[in-house]
Amino acid sequence: MGRAITIVVGGARESLDADPKQLKLVLKRRKGFVKLAIRNGADLVPVLGFGENELYDQFQAATHPRIHKFQLLVKQYLGFTVPLFHARGVFNYDVGLLPYRRPLNVLVGRPIYVEQQAKPDNSYVDEMHTKYMEELQRMWDDWKDVFAKDRTAEMEIIE
Repeated sequence: MGRAITIVVGGARESLDADPKQLKLVLKRRKGFVKLAIRNGADLVPVLGFGENELYDQFQAATHPRIHKFQLLVKQYLGFTVPLFHARGVFNYDVGLLPYRRPLNVLVGRPIYVEQQAKPDNSYVDEMHTKYMEELQRMWDDWKDVFAKDRTAEMEIIE
């Protein structure tokens, strides 16, 4: 009791798909965090951030295809990549590494209770993973008109 761990599921791939006014979650095939939770008897608590993609500007794949290809190669060979981004500076609002002063609303969803298993059954892992994605979808549907009014697309859960 009283301890929690946070796992950022999307990682490097999700950081490259961080487009303003859109939300793409790399989650469909990511089930390792669910297996880990089941092995340790830790409940899953979905968290959804509205406004994260508006905090920084980054080079987009459509306008900078060579940079994007290079980032994907780095990710393929090293397992991680660094998105090229900028925002504001301390004294200069046009260029810097500090985030823009824009709203960031973080929602904590309903806990998904899991039964501890030393060797989780694949069907149970799939069931918990589906419940996790359904809760994220519910959170999006309930709050998108409040926190993502100017969105250009609906939340997309990708592989």
